[in-house]
Amino acid sequence: MKTPFIPKLILLFILFFLYSAGYAQQRDSVTIRGQVTDYNGQPIDSCSIFWQSPSFDDIKQAITDKNGYYTTRIPKGKYQSMGAINMSTYPHTVKPGLAEKDQRLEFWAWNFIADRDTTLNIRYHRMEVYGLRIFHIPGGMPTYQIYVRPMSLTRTLQWQKEEKSSLVHAQDLSKIEQTGLSKQAKGVLLAPSADKLKAIVWIDGEEVPVLMKQEIKEYFDATEYGNAYLLTVDMPRHQKNILPYRIFKVELTDLENGDRGEGLYYMEKENYIK
Repeated sequence: MKTPFIPKLILLFILFFLYSAGYAQQRDSVTIRGQVTDYNGQPIDSCSIFWQSPSFDDIKQAITDKNGYYTTRIPKGKYQSMGAINMSTYPHTVKPGLAEKDQRLEFWAWNFIADRDTTLNIRYHRMEVYGLRIFHIPGGMPTYQIYVRPMSLTRTLQWQKEEKSSLVHAQDLSKIEQTGLSKQAKGVLLAPSADKLKAIVWIDGEEVPVLMKQEIKEYFDATEYGNAYLLTVDMPRHQKNILPYRIFKVELTDLENGDRGEGLYYMEKENYIK
């Protein structure tokens, strides 16, 4: 008489297991959603949104719809980088016949922290805000130092024509040994000079003054360097952020050709022993 009840018990066990697994997955992941547009508010269709490991391997991807919207769930944690790119307008994979003026670069967010559901709207154009790193000097002035390597697409395409070369980046270079610098090192200047670079910085949504803008050399190897920047910015004055990290947004514009872009950097707040 009890035999017919065994399949029901097995079914209930399977359902409970599936529910538990689904609940655990929901608990250990977060939803990231938003819209990708240009600086005129036009949506970017078929834009790839991706989260990467330190070796630039994709961990998770999403694609925008015709209105530029995307949504996905990603595992909780910290990611070296998060980016957005439309392959049909990217110089290395551009669709045939697309004019240079319509080509675009990438958007980057660095040290992306996925600890809660987030709405992240993205804008990008022809300026890549690459390699963002931000720090505060202990015992120094109450400022933040921002390292960034701007990359103007107009200048990059011109350099490629003159040098007949193709620039490749977003690679894992951790196993490459740097050698002594050569006195004949050549500059690959893909960023505008200081007088032609406009920089605006927000910290947790509050615009802060850019106090100093220093153009510096970043050596790619012993014989080649690019121009990067060290920006000194003021601290935010209206600290309303309750998150355990700060979110920096850096917007750069090439005043000579109009190339524009933005990038994000996530910085965990300092913890002090009381």
